[in-house]
Amino acid sequence: MKRKNKILIPVLFASLAVSMFGCKPAASAASEASAAPETSASAANSVEAIKKAGVLKLATGNYKPFEFRDSKTNELVGYDIDVAKRVADKLGVKLKAVDMDFPAIIPSVQKGDYDLAIAAMYDTEERRKAVDMTDSYMNTGMVLVTLANNSTFHTLADLNGKRVGVKASATSEKVANDAKTKNGYTYEVVSYKDTTGCIADLEAGRVDAVVNDQLNQLEINKTDPKIKIVGKPFTTSKLAGAVKKGNESLLKVVNETIQEMEKDGSAQKLYDKWITGKE
Repeated sequence: MKRKNKILIPVLFASLAVSMFGCKPAASAASEASAAPETSASAANSVEAIKKAGVLKLATGNYKPFEFRDSKTNELVGYDIDVAKRVADKLGVKLKAVDMDFPAIIPSVQKGDYDLAIAAMYDTEERRKAVDMTDSYMNTGMVLVTLANNSTFHTLADLNGKRVGVKASATSEKVANDAKTKNGYTYEVVSYKDTTGCIADLEAGRVDAVVNDQLNQLEINKTDPKIKIVGKPFTTSKLAGAVKKGNESLLKVVNETIQEMEKDGSAQKLYDKWITGKE
């Protein structure tokens, strides 16, 4: 599997992905855009202020392999953390990354508590109402996850009358609910605080399937033989970062960083290191 537009085979449900990182990324407009977005960024989050403070404050989550705690050092590591470090280096400042519950990430940037959010977030219309999204740095999509010995469930349509696990306030929750409404499916959507809870209940038989982000699920599957991805991704989406509305100076720096990483090959090196493990 490769980065960018080569990652995914064209799939169905693309329209759902636009409207919505798996159990990841797209919190509802109610949770992410509850406060009216500001028309301009506060001075505290501008590039000038960040350089003066000497620190780039990053809001992120806990979503392996994008951002997670190293088991030995307890430091935040992962693809997104390395991208943020590259942004900090470009600004000539240190990076201060803080992991938090996913639904809190966008509001923390809206309020100006953090300068930048990179957390395997899908670029959606809902998020664009709340914050300014950066250029995309990777493509991904939603997949259906079942027990490894499953031979019954292949699509969401096969789950009528069953229970489907998703991550609360994430893209998986929106995709599962939207598909249910649009197609008249009768499965029950069960929301969890994190992906770990989804998978644990799938293995315990408390849900019949899970909807999760493809890249995250591939990481989970590396060490969990009890589950599998069924079929191909049924959505396609772009991952992007976020800054406070109107913070054009920081948005420009982040976009320039993404473009530079693509051109100099470092983006591919990070993909091989964190996503495919080929480094």
